[in-house]
Amino acid sequence: MVKNKAAETICWLAILALLILSIVNVVYKGTKQTLLFTRDELKSGEVSKSWESFRKEQQLSQNNAKIEDFRLTLDRNQNISSMRFTVIDPSDHSSYKMLDYSSCFSCEDQGEDRLTVTSDKVDGKPAQYDRLMTADEFFSKVEVLNNQHFFTTSRYAYTHLHSSGEYENTSYDGPYFILEGTELKQLQTSHSLDKDYRNYGSIQVIGSNSSGGYQTSEGTTKSVIIR
Repeated sequence: MVKNKAAETICWLAILALLILSIVNVVYKGTKQTLLFTRDELKSGEVSKSWESFRKEQQLSQNNAKIEDFRLTLDRNQNISSMRFTVIDPSDHSSYKMLDYSSCFSCEDQGEDRLTVTSDKVDGKPAQYDRLMTADEFFSKVEVLNNQHFFTTSRYAYTHLHSSGEYENTSYDGPYFILEGTELKQLQTSHSLDKDYRNYGSIQVIGSNSSGGYQTSEGTTKSVIIR
């Protein structure tokens, strides 16, 4: 009888422990559904201000939150069609917060006006973390390029922006530009051929007549090196 009671007690304690872990996980993943940009907000030119508001709402650090796999699609009128990215932020000395953001105002493969912000906690530093740009730095560069109308295209119905977020040495089709401070200039050769521009961040700007896909080529793509 004593053994049965002890086993029953252990069983209930195990169930309670699982329930507590489940509640903690739900609370952590119950991320605030904060919209970073409204559909036409890029036209205001205040990209950094919007990011700062989002960062504070999501309780992300200012100097250590880093961005990965940024994708943004604009229509011909410079309205946002869709956007997604991941932010990696140290939670403490041994774990990192992984926040995934996805918004869609008008997509071919999704319903309209959809926003999903989720987060998870991982143990240990992600392997790519040290190679990534900080989100503050990245969005400040996006603001400069946006205000200089670098993303504006007239030949295509949509403009796709993509950045891995990494400081890398990668070659893409099309012309190359470099943003130094607020000065934007075109380079004569690909940065992959120039040692001075290796291990810099970059954004690819690709024209397409589809909001759901694109193809990089000499005629559709231009790249800007940022740091």
